[in-house]
Amino acid sequence: MARPKVARTKRGERTRNHILEVTRKLFAQPGFRGVTLDQIAEETGTAKSSILWHFGTKEHLLLEVLDGIMRDLETSYRHSYPDNIPLTKKMRLLIEDYVRLMEQYPELGTVFFGMLFDAELINTIRDRAKEMYREYREMIIHHLADSGVPATEHLAAAVAGLFDGVFIQWYLDPRGVDMQKVFETVVSGLESLYSQGSAQKTDVSKRRGKVKKATVRHER
Repeated sequence: MARPKVARTKRGERTRNHILEVTRKLFAQPGFRGVTLDQIAEETGTAKSSILWHFGTKEHLLLEVLDGIMRDLETSYRHSYPDNIPLTKKMRLLIEDYVRLMEQYPELGTVFFGMLFDAELINTIRDRAKEMYREYREMIIHHLADSGVPATEHLAAAVAGLFDGVFIQWYLDPRGVDMQKVFETVVSGLESLYSQGSAQKTDVSKRRGKVKKATVRHER
């Protein structure tokens, strides 16, 4: 069931934003998955029928909240950090923001993944979830390209998978998995590989230079 396209009025927009804002606050509360539309209606002071009119289903409402949180993270990141900084520095800054977001909204990922792997819900939310992931990969490609890295859909999918996988492990075992340190280890590994690659290129270049000079001397 696709979310209905609602003709927006100023009053309708205010109501819609209020519903999103209140629902978003519930993400920080334990047991969010058990929240019902009746509870959301009570918290927002809005009729349940009005919530359904604006969002179609509870699941679409949750996806809108999740999408809004991620968009806020992206907006904050773009405003805070210039595009033309080295990739590893950019990754460290993005990781700091991501970890802070996950700790602020611990239910963020679990609600999303819970819906994705719910056999009854997946057909309801599949199109919107696919759209969110496409936008997510586009954001990653943008940041990689601005740092001078040849960016592809495959690389963006791998980076997105890294963030998703580390989050799941952290949520299951927060004492055993330190998100910040895991991501920093990945970035440090990338830095090391980059340094090794640069050193090898320099070494190869020097060797070629020596061979060229030797050849010139021999020809003389």
